[in-house]
Amino acid sequence: MRPPVCVTVRYRGQDRLDESRIATAIARDIGAELVVVEPDTADFTTVLPHLINALDYPMGNAAVFSEYMAYRAVADRGIKVVVGGLGPDEFLMGYVRHALVLFGSQAVLDAGMEAYRPLAGKLLHAAGKILDPAEAAARLILRGPDPDGRVRELVADAFTRSGGDAARALTLAELATAWRPLVMTSDKLASAFALERRSPFLARDLVELSYRLPAQHKITAPAAGKRILRDAAKALGLPREVWASRDKLGFASPVPAWLTGPLAQWADAQIHTALDDAPATLRPLLERGLEAGGRFDRSRMQALMAAAWFSDQTVKAAV
Repeated sequence: MRPPVCVTVRYRGQDRLDESRIATAIARDIGAELVVVEPDTADFTTVLPHLINALDYPMGNAAVFSEYMAYRAVADRGIKVVVGGLGPDEFLMGYVRHALVLFGSQAVLDAGMEAYRPLAGKLLHAAGKILDPAEAAARLILRGPDPDGRVRELVADAFTRSGGDAARALTLAELATAWRPLVMTSDKLASAFALERRSPFLARDLVELSYRLPAQHKITAPAAGKRILRDAAKALGLPREVWASRDKLGFASPVPAWLTGPLAQWADAQIHTALDDAPATLRPLLERGLEAGGRFDRSRMQALMAAAWFSDQTVKAAV
């Protein structure tokens, strides 16, 4: 598969989130045009109502903004079909949280992934004890409260059903928690621009093979998940940037930092406005967004998206 156009998203002043160098190497290797989208804070405040209208539900993952802007750039060029990479991260241990559970916090940090120290800190136990793998996975998936314990229940069940294979347990935990919102979000955002989204890594035979593989073919070191794909890319002669990358960024965005920085007052105003009329069930989520949070805490982003969704629903009801 050699798409004629490749798209990546980057943010000025955010070098750690910038994968444009890798994207440039890949596009050059396959002879494709590279489109680089560079959103800013003004873009975020402008498109938020349209983004939440497209989703039709609050989604606290800041990556949705990058994905929305990428699809908009694709649609602006008259392209009708997009190909994405859903699947390998879940089935082949591509997320940093998988490495944290499988190898432990210190091993991940020693592998040069110091930027994830705040996330690794979620695995610290008050009594200095090593966390149960299921509890560690639940904490890393949540990045926020689990008031009724539902996420922990789902993750614990995944570990019970995995037959002792921790990698398979993590895949089952992803499928039971974060996977459905991830797929639904991608489909909704693509549909907002009348795009057909295809995911070749989700071919049934490939999914079943990926799940059955022994863990050593998925990950053998903290910064080397998706090993079988890395090995295949290297054997096929793809650019080193493809198979030697050590960090997992995806569509990461600086929106959480914006919400405590240049957009702090704006975000507070959006949340306070929603609080004025929000039902009692929504108020705790909104109120958490007004509290100070850590780098990997999604509470403020969740609160803002919930506020935008509530505003959108209020407008629809009025119409």
